Amino acid sequence: MVKTVAVPLLVGVVSALATVAVMRYVPPNAPAHVQPAAASAAGQGKQEEFERPEPDKVTALARLEPEDGVVDISGTPGDRLQELKVKVGDQVKAGDTLAVLESRTLREAELEMAQAQLADAEKRGEAEQKYAAALQQEAQLARKQAQLERLEIAAQHEKIDGLKISLASVEDDLKRLEKLRESSSSTDSSIVSDQQLEHQRTLKEKTQKELAAAESQLKKLEDTIALSDEQAEAKVQTAAANQARIPSTLALDSLRKSVELARRRLELTTIRAPSDGEILKVMLSAGETLAQQPILEMADTSRMVAVAEIYEDDALHVKEGAAASVDSEALEQPIAGTVSYIGSMVAKNTVMSLTPTASADLRVVEARIRLEPNPEAKRLINLQVTVSISVEPAAPTAKP
Repeated sequence: MVKTVAVPLLVGVVSALATVAVMRYVPPNAPAHVQPAAASAAGQGKQEEFERPEPDKVTALARLEPEDGVVDISGTPGDRLQELKVKVGDQVKAGDTLAVLESRTLREAELEMAQAQLADAEKRGEAEQKYAAALQQEAQLARKQAQLERLEIAAQHEKIDGLKISLASVEDDLKRLEKLRESSSSTDSSIVSDQQLEHQRTLKEKTQKELAAAESQLKKLEDTIALSDEQAEAKVQTAAANQARIPSTLALDSLRKSVELARRRLELTTIRAPSDGEILKVMLSAGETLAQQPILEMADTSRMVAVAEIYEDDALHVKEGAAASVDSEALEQPIAGTVSYIGSMVAKNTVMSLTPTASADLRVVEARIRLEPNPEAKRLINLQVTVSISVEPAAPTAKP
């Protein structure tokens, strides 16, 4: 009788321990359809086939955050925070001043110096341009002078031609007088006197000298004009070269870039809001040195999402556009939303269940649920919530 009672009792104890062991290793936050099937009755030789039902709702853990995320506002490392213009809870617009750094005074002085150097260079440039214009005008005048000297050459040619004609006429007269003198008797000198012959010879010599002087003057004018042409061309080239060297001597492009660089450095000393949003947290106070830690955190809380971690077995059941609901003990009532994004990578979970016995190592897929406007959601960023997502039932498949 003792053996008969002990055997069923032993079987019952073993079955209970097996059930507890199975329940211990199944994650409490895993969906209901992945719980293991009950063990078959003792003594059966084969296990019945188990068909997993399709879920009508997927539940997952999530956290609340702004749709565009939380933005860390930082400055130049090593600089010092001079003034903070905002406080936690302030609403700011894109471009609003959030903080001012201590190096602003130095950067302003650098910008003023760069602008002064550029202004001085521009003034020198104006003077250089005027000087270059004067050189060009001088070169043009030299060319005109050379043209006038060419007119003198033409006049000199005409003078020489006239002297040649005069010389030829004088020589003809002299020859005629000499011929008349030879034809007359040696004792009769009344026709051509010695005085007439001497005068004609003197006139010929004078005309020859005038012609030689005119030809010498012509040669001098030609040499002078050639030199004037060379000088005029040299002045033109000098004016052009001076005009071309002005930008390189002034370095205006480099100075303009220096001004722009100084202006950008000055802009970095004023920390401005990158977008509209709300100041969530301030990390530094006036006088503290900037390092790796941001100055403050801000976000656009007008659009909130719940970043859910869908258990890998449920990921394919969740579709974009599906209705969802977010709930937490911290919320007065659930917040409705819509699935806006489903990830395509399976990774380890980052949101941990608050249940002590829950598994801390799950494989999940990230999903985003865009929430309807709710004042509680924007005040509880990073709140851990539970998301319930409606799942459309799959079409039944025909069994063979």
